[in-house]
Amino acid sequence: MAMSGRGLTATEVSGVFSGLALIVVIMRLYTRFFLIQCASVEDYFVALAMLCSIGLTICIGLQAKYGMGMHVYELEGVDTEKSLQAFWASLIVYYLSLGLTKSSILLQYKRVFSTKEFQIACWTTISVVTAYTSWTIFGSIFACIPVRAFWTKEQARCINQFAMWFTNAAINIATDLAIILLPMPVIRSLNLPRRQKQALIGIFAIGGFVCIVSILRLQSLVAISNSNDQTYDNPPAATWSSVEANIGIICSCLPCLRPLITRFLPGVFSSRNKYNSASGQPYGRSTFGRPSNGPATMLEPLDGKFSQGSSDAENLGEIQVVREVRVTVEDKEGGKRRKGEREGSTETLVRGVA
Repeated sequence: MAMSGRGLTATEVSGVFSGLALIVVIMRLYTRFFLIQCASVEDYFVALAMLCSIGLTICIGLQAKYGMGMHVYELEGVDTEKSLQAFWASLIVYYLSLGLTKSSILLQYKRVFSTKEFQIACWTTISVVTAYTSWTIFGSIFACIPVRAFWTKEQARCINQFAMWFTNAAINIATDLAIILLPMPVIRSLNLPRRQKQALIGIFAIGGFVCIVSILRLQSLVAISNSNDQTYDNPPAATWSSVEANIGIICSCLPCLRPLITRFLPGVFSSRNKYNSASGQPYGRSTFGRPSNGPATMLEPLDGKFSQGSSDAENLGEIQVVREVRVTVEDKEGGKRRKGEREGSTETLVRGVA
């Protein structure tokens, strides 16, 4: 069966955004695994989210192949069933992609900010995202009992799609906003110049694009949620869902790409400061035997532990933690000796923002 114009457009748009997201994810994984050699669990999460997004694009293509964009009365029964089967599968991979992307961002936050209050807030948000993702996945799988009734349209007990999809959309937008706002109180409390603080806020507010797309997607849900002609009404919702999932993946990856840009396009940051204000050493040198885009000595972000090579704060491309504490200890003979110690704190610096 030839694709309709509406189905073909949805497939092409989804393919373009999936391709862009895949390029950005590959750049991120190259940066984390090979360039700075400091991969973490959040990188695996975003890779899985990308696989789900690719699966979503495949499902959209299958829907278009079997009649998405055409009226249901124009299709043969077998084509309608295959299109709705692909639609059912697309819901599962869509929600799984969103959940993995949100979890990846929150795990990045957790590694950067280690204050007790923030850790509690972060774990709470992760729990909400996990519960929400589990509900949306199982709710999509068992939207009808028996499950096959979703595409066969036989007599069955089914969840009210309008209520379920709009509830899911509302929680989705709420968690997006929570993820954007979560680090803002910590950033505002930092002792930084206004311009540096604004730059740091901008880094963590990139996810606002996802919120905008999620809100724009709501209009398409109205048409599909209670539709009696789902194959015809689905292309806008499918398109916006794919755009939302891929934009979320791209936004989660962008803060991690600064080391890659610095390595291959050094002129982009040529106007920035060349020296670390804490150590006096130029960026790009490392005392640990391999090239680095950060200062010679880096600390694990905000947790008070030393780590060799580049820290996760550096991997985000903008954050470095520096504090030096002098401790005076009196020995048994009454003499005094001084011990220098460095530890992480919430005193963060945005490197190179003049």
